[in-house]
Amino acid sequence: MFAQSKSRIFDETLFKKLSALQIAVRRRFQGQTGLWTTPRAGMSLEFAEYREYHPGDDFRYVDWNLYGRLDRLFVKVFQREEDVPIYVLIDTSRSMAVGEKLTYAVQLAGAIAYVGLKEMNRVGVFPFAHDVARGVPPKPGLAHVHHLFSLLGALEPSGQTALNESLERFSKLPLRRGLAVLLSDMLDPQGYEHGLVSLLLKKFEVVVIQILAEEDLQPRVRHEARLCDSEAPQEFSVSARAVARYRENLHRYERALEAFCREHQIRYAQLSTARPLERALFEDLRGVLFQ
Repeated sequence: MFAQSKSRIFDETLFKKLSALQIAVRRRFQGQTGLWTTPRAGMSLEFAEYREYHPGDDFRYVDWNLYGRLDRLFVKVFQREEDVPIYVLIDTSRSMAVGEKLTYAVQLAGAIAYVGLKEMNRVGVFPFAHDVARGVPPKPGLAHVHHLFSLLGALEPSGQTALNESLERFSKLPLRRGLAVLLSDMLDPQGYEHGLVSLLLKKFEVVVIQILAEEDLQPRVRHEARLCDSEAPQEFSVSARAVARYRENLHRYERALEAFCREHQIRYAQLSTARPLERALFEDLRGVLFQ
């Protein structure tokens, strides 16, 4: 059905359920005309045409009068004044290799891309580590999912994290403003504040989804151990007491990140890679990214 890389992104059963989700956009963006069968509140729509029903279409838009006359299912298609560019920014730094965080982020990015494209929005994917890599620019149409899945399926963790630099450089790209969805563990000792503010100053609507592994949240070190930094060529010794201090610092960091996002009207959610992807999509991200 799609490229072979799709198997790395999500299974067919979950793929079929994504038609129940819609991207939640809280601001209006100047866009181009598109065709919709699932109107969103507050958006100007006009009836455009009928098309044959396809599995997964919303039954609310089936024209039952036509069905009574023709004995075939047709759905109403609406024309809207705007589409929304959706930019998925995915962290591919070496720290994302810990606990399969990048694999989880790839699966989540694939789901976001599909949901956005089925709503006739433009979706693009931009990997980054120490800088923004060559991505796939936003385009509309479900045929575009081939290019996005191909890119996502080929991503590998590499390089050091540089959130501020990468996000600032992305903000300077010649792109229309839209919804920027950041998928990252957000674990950068240099911080994230300047990068996120750069997106806001360019009028992007921003969603931060912090993806952490169980190894990040609950390191299992009961005795003295030697650890290797995933992004720096150094080793160091840790003890159970040091792990306890790490957990305290992590919780403090998480609270600061959440407070920063709340203060700047950035939607924020934290996901663990131990959380089944389907539950994350349909429960944890409801109201944050989806409606």
